[in-house]
Amino acid sequence: MSLQGKVAIVTGSARGIGAATAIALAKDGADVVINYVSPSSKVHAESVAKAVQSAGSEALVVQADLASLEALDLLVKKTVERFGKIDILVNNAGAGDGQAVGRITLENYQKIFDINVRAVIFLSQAAVAHMGDGGRIINISTAIARGGFPGTTVYSASKAAVESISRVMAVELRDRGIRVNSINPGPVSTDMFAKIPEEARETIKKTTPVASPEDIADVIAFLASSKSRWVNGGTINTNNAVAF
Repeated sequence: MSLQGKVAIVTGSARGIGAATAIALAKDGADVVINYVSPSSKVHAESVAKAVQSAGSEALVVQADLASLEALDLLVKKTVERFGKIDILVNNAGAGDGQAVGRITLENYQKIFDINVRAVIFLSQAAVAHMGDGGRIINISTAIARGGFPGTTVYSASKAAVESISRVMAVELRDRGIRVNSINPGPVSTDMFAKIPEEARETIKKTTPVASPEDIADVIAFLASSKSRWVNGGTINTNNAVAF
């Protein structure tokens, strides 16, 4: 699936699914913008950049906190300054803070929706201004958006919004040849999964196969390619559990 000559932004790409996606897109030929948030993640982002370069592609590392609208604009500005265009946007960065209904705070709600929803909308808006025919936007949802798992009221609501956003954007951008899709992974062996209490993790492992970040990245790479030209407005179940 050649992405030669394409430019991709992958948010939250210092670790996990984002890192695996940046490398997968680079192996397919795309130049990749690697995004990280905290200074402690810089070393990981630079490691991903080296992997992208080893695959024969160019890498640009940009620190940007997607909870800030100014940072969204900065990410796009730096990308266009370096590469002149944007072909692929993977809205992977996400926030989660599991709280039962009685413990949800406005701060908790705001943080999750700012990153999981507002950033998806406004970063897509900014990126689309620099996309030509054949552009791709891939948004990362989660199986939890449809699962009703305790302690995920705000997180699951934000990801359900991502799926709706994807469907509407797909219709609005269809005539420009830009395809918008989302995926909803089940459990993936990432830092976020490792933060789940051990007992809950073990229960999940007994009932649901746990994917590697690379498993998910391969699906994203397909959606980024011309092979997905007739897939638009969809949500692809990227998990190996019928229950989801």
